[in-house]
Amino acid sequence: MIQFNKNTFGLAAAGPLQVPPLQPGASARTLLPMILFQNVSTGPPSSLLQVAVKNNQQPVWYFNDKISLHAFFVEDGRMERANFLETWKNLPDANEVTKDLPNAVINSVDATIEHLTASNVFFVAKRRNASKDLLYLSTKIPRGIPFLIELTTTVGIPGVKCAVKTPSPELAPLFFEAMETLLK
Repeated sequence: MIQFNKNTFGLAAAGPLQVPPLQPGASARTLLPMILFQNVSTGPPSSLLQVAVKNNQQPVWYFNDKISLHAFFVEDGRMERANFLETWKNLPDANEVTKDLPNAVINSVDATIEHLTASNVFFVAKRRNASKDLLYLSTKIPRGIPFLIELTTTVGIPGVKCAVKTPSPELAPLFFEAMETLLK
């Protein structure tokens, strides 16, 4: 049996996991269907997933794994420019969080947009301000929670400033962690 402790995303097994009996030293590969928002933890958001593996012969085996927020970005996160602007203006300024991503490099705006789109982070608009390129993007996670994104960069130079505005600013640290992964 595989069990997840309470976690930020409420991940839980969608049903029991059946693995045929194995001989000592043997292994098996299996898929575990998951559901969201069944086992939600309280407290600050964390990408840590605590897992317990149990069988009828050995003690329980515990381990931790990280799960990135971008695994939950959904396909309906695309916003049109007018909707993006309206949503941005309607969210309080206190819901905007900014972080510098010093190791991120955007070598090509078009290639970055294509790469992010494959992870359900959608292009809204871009503009140029002096020598900087500003990209506006949007995404959502389940339950319709949007993330409105502004990336500021100089193409080919390390360092991207990432601003996000969302109704759930407590998720910003997990969002920045996901963006750092996507922009590597």
